[in-house]
Amino acid sequence: MSLARFIGLFFLIGTLLFLFVFNIPKSKNITSIEQEKVQQPDDTSEKFIIFDESNFEFFVYRAHVLSSKNNANILKEKIESRGYPSFVDEYGEMGNLFAIYVGPFLSEDDIVNNINIIQEISESENGEIIRWKL
Repeated sequence: MSLARFIGLFFLIGTLLFLFVFNIPKSKNITSIEQEKVQQPDDTSEKFIIFDESNFEFFVYRAHVLSSKNNANILKEKIESRGYPSFVDEYGEMGNLFAIYVGPFLSEDDIVNNINIIQEISESENGEIIRWKL
Protein backbone atom coordinates (compact mmCIF):
# COMPACT_ATOMS: atom_id res chain seq x y z
CA MET A 1 0.00 0.00 0.00
CA SER A 2 1.46 3.34 -0.95
CA LEU A 3 2.00 6.11 1.57
CA ALA A 4 -0.68 8.34 -0.07
CA ARG A 5 -3.32 5.62 0.24
CA PHE A 6 -2.35 4.95 3.84
CA ILE A 7 -2.65 8.64 4.75
CA GLY A 8 -5.99 8.89 2.90
CA LEU A 9 -7.34 5.83 4.72
CA PHE A 10 -6.15 7.22 8.05
CA PHE A 11 -7.81 10.60 7.30
CA LEU A 12 -11.09 8.90 6.26
CA ILE A 13 -11.25 6.76 9.40
CA GLY A 14 -10.43 9.79 11.56
CA THR A 15 -13.15 11.88 9.91
CA LEU A 16 -15.74 9.14 10.36
CA LEU A 17 -14.82 8.71 14.02
CA PHE A 18 -14.99 12.47 14.57
CA LEU A 19 -18.46 12.67 12.99
CA PHE A 20 -19.64 9.62 14.91
CA VAL A 21 -18.48 10.90 18.30
CA PHE A 22 -19.79 14.45 17.97
CA ASN A 23 -23.12 13.69 16.23
CA ILE A 24 -24.50 11.03 18.53
CA PRO A 25 -27.61 12.41 20.25
CA LYS A 26 -27.08 12.65 23.95
CA SER A 27 -29.84 11.38 26.19
CA LYS A 28 -31.09 13.78 28.80
CA ASN A 29 -31.86 12.57 32.27
CA ILE A 30 -34.66 14.56 33.83
CA THR A 31 -34.14 15.02 37.51
CA SER A 32 -37.01 15.16 39.95
CA ILE A 33 -36.70 18.96 40.17
CA GLU A 34 -37.00 19.28 36.40
CA GLN A 35 -39.98 16.92 36.42
CA GLU A 36 -41.77 19.25 38.84
CA LYS A 37 -41.23 22.13 36.41
CA VAL A 38 -43.06 20.25 33.66
CA GLN A 39 -46.70 21.21 33.97
CA GLN A 40 -49.53 19.16 32.64
CA PRO A 41 -52.43 21.12 31.19
CA ASP A 42 -55.49 21.02 33.41
CA ASP A 43 -58.13 20.63 30.72
CA THR A 44 -57.16 19.77 27.15
CA SER A 45 -60.75 19.63 25.90
CA GLU A 46 -60.82 23.43 25.59
CA LYS A 47 -57.68 23.53 23.46
CA PHE A 48 -58.43 20.74 21.01
CA ILE A 49 -61.39 20.10 18.77
CA ILE A 50 -62.29 16.44 18.67
CA PHE A 51 -63.37 15.15 15.28
CA ASP A 52 -65.10 11.94 14.44
CA GLU A 53 -65.97 10.41 11.09
CA SER A 54 -69.31 12.20 10.82
CA ASN A 55 -67.53 15.58 10.59
CA PHE A 56 -66.13 14.77 7.15
CA GLU A 57 -68.08 14.84 3.91
CA PHE A 58 -66.87 13.05 0.84
CA PHE A 59 -68.24 12.53 -2.64
CA VAL A 60 -69.15 9.29 -4.37
CA TYR A 61 -70.41 8.35 -7.80
CA ARG A 62 -73.40 6.01 -7.71
CA ALA A 63 -72.80 3.99 -10.85
CA HIS A 64 -75.55 1.35 -10.75
CA VAL A 65 -78.40 -0.02 -8.71
CA LEU A 66 -78.75 -3.78 -9.18
CA SER A 67 -81.10 -6.38 -7.76
CA SER A 68 -78.37 -9.02 -7.42
CA LYS A 69 -75.79 -8.61 -4.67
CA ASN A 70 -73.51 -11.09 -6.44
CA ASN A 71 -73.52 -9.02 -9.66
CA ALA A 72 -72.96 -5.84 -7.64
CA ASN A 73 -69.91 -7.39 -5.97
CA ILE A 74 -68.54 -8.54 -9.34
CA LEU A 75 -68.79 -4.99 -10.71
CA LYS A 76 -67.27 -3.60 -7.51
CA GLU A 77 -64.25 -5.89 -7.88
CA LYS A 78 -63.87 -4.87 -11.53
CA ILE A 79 -63.81 -1.19 -10.55
CA GLU A 80 -61.27 -1.83 -7.79
CA SER A 81 -59.04 -3.82 -10.14
CA ARG A 82 -58.71 -0.67 -12.26
CA GLY A 83 -57.49 1.33 -9.24
CA TYR A 84 -60.61 3.13 -8.04
CA PRO A 85 -62.14 2.62 -4.60
CA SER A 86 -65.67 1.27 -4.60
CA PHE A 87 -68.23 -0.35 -2.35
CA VAL A 88 -71.69 -1.90 -2.41
CA ASP A 89 -74.48 -0.64 -0.16
CA GLU A 90 -78.13 -1.64 0.25
CA TYR A 91 -80.46 0.69 -1.59
CA GLY A 92 -84.16 1.38 -1.27
CA GLU A 93 -86.69 0.90 1.48
CA MET A 94 -86.97 -2.86 1.13
CA GLY A 95 -83.21 -3.45 1.10
CA ASN A 96 -83.52 -5.70 -1.94
CA LEU A 97 -81.49 -3.45 -4.25
CA PHE A 98 -77.75 -2.90 -4.14
CA ALA A 99 -76.03 0.30 -5.23
CA ILE A 100 -72.46 0.31 -6.49
CA TYR A 101 -70.57 3.44 -5.47
CA VAL A 102 -67.21 4.59 -6.80
CA GLY A 103 -65.31 6.51 -4.16
CA PRO A 104 -65.26 8.13 -1.70
CA PHE A 105 -63.35 11.10 -3.10
CA LEU A 106 -62.27 14.24 -1.24
CA SER A 107 -63.95 16.63 -3.64
CA GLU A 108 -66.53 16.59 -6.38
CA ASP A 109 -63.82 17.76 -8.80
CA ASP A 110 -61.98 14.47 -8.32
CA ILE A 111 -64.99 12.70 -9.81
CA VAL A 112 -65.73 15.28 -12.50
CA ASN A 113 -62.12 15.25 -13.74
CA ASN A 114 -62.21 11.45 -14.08
CA ILE A 115 -65.88 10.96 -15.00
CA ASN A 116 -65.20 9.47 -18.44
CA ILE A 117 -62.86 6.82 -17.05
CA ILE A 118 -65.17 6.06 -14.11
CA GLN A 119 -68.17 5.67 -16.44
CA GLU A 120 -66.19 3.41 -18.77
CA ILE A 121 -64.98 1.17 -15.95
CA SER A 122 -68.35 1.02 -14.19
CA GLU A 123 -70.24 0.56 -17.46
CA SER A 124 -72.47 3.46 -16.47
CA GLU A 125 -73.68 6.41 -18.50
CA ASN A 126 -76.20 7.95 -16.14
CA GLY A 127 -74.73 7.71 -12.67
CA GLU A 128 -75.06 10.36 -10.02
CA ILE A 129 -72.53 12.28 -7.91
CA ILE A 130 -73.69 12.53 -4.31
CA ARG A 131 -72.33 13.68 -0.95
CA TRP A 132 -71.30 10.85 1.35
CA LYS A 133 -70.80 11.02 5.09
CA LEU A 134 -68.81 8.30 6.76
